[in-house]
Amino acid sequence: MDTKVRSNEELFEGLINGLLIEGYALADGFLSPLEVQGILEASAGSYEQGRFNIAGIGKQQHYQLNQSIRGDHIQWLDHQNPPEACRPFFSRLQEMIQYFNRSLYLGIRDMELHFAVYPEGAFYKRHLDVFQHTKARKLSIVCYLNFDWVAEDGGQLRLYLPQEDGPEQHIDILPVAGRLVCFNSQTLEHEVLPGRRRRFSITGWLKDDLPLFAPPLPGNYSAR
Repeated sequence: MDTKVRSNEELFEGLINGLLIEGYALADGFLSPLEVQGILEASAGSYEQGRFNIAGIGKQQHYQLNQSIRGDHIQWLDHQNPPEACRPFFSRLQEMIQYFNRSLYLGIRDMELHFAVYPEGAFYKRHLDVFQHTKARKLSIVCYLNFDWVAEDGGQLRLYLPQEDGPEQHIDILPVAGRLVCFNSQTLEHEVLPGRRRRFSITGWLKDDLPLFAPPLPGNYSAR
């Protein structure tokens, strides 16, 4: 077994263990600093060119813009034809989906992902990632693109963790560069705390109700 396969399998196994035990998991180094830099430049460039939209809440006839609840800006990504800089991320993510499906029998067949930018002071109040009338989203994922981020910068992802005995707990996760966070879309409520810096990520959901995704993108991208 080569180093790439072994390192990816170790990373994926760590995520699976976290999901099974806690309902969430994180992996530092899902993207290398060089890969993060390329994606960050693509995302920031697109944002500065005005290609992002203010994110809304709800779906179809219930869709609305409400910045008292959600203040991020997004640009949807086509996973079958992603920006060049994003190809390592999508390739590795598709490997992860295949591994999860083999190991957990999740039946994940597609994904929806977008660039997300939280301007300084923006937040997203506590919510669940599934719509009222559809449960297609199984796993929520966030991959962060922020170098030199510290606790004083704010912008943490707060996951609310229900307990069988005792009061609810929560964990705050810093949005540091290269970190992937994965959690159950249907059970874990969460929020994004206000930040003191502009905050970048790729965010989205792994789903089970859409056509099969395309084969992994070409290239030898190792998880580091």
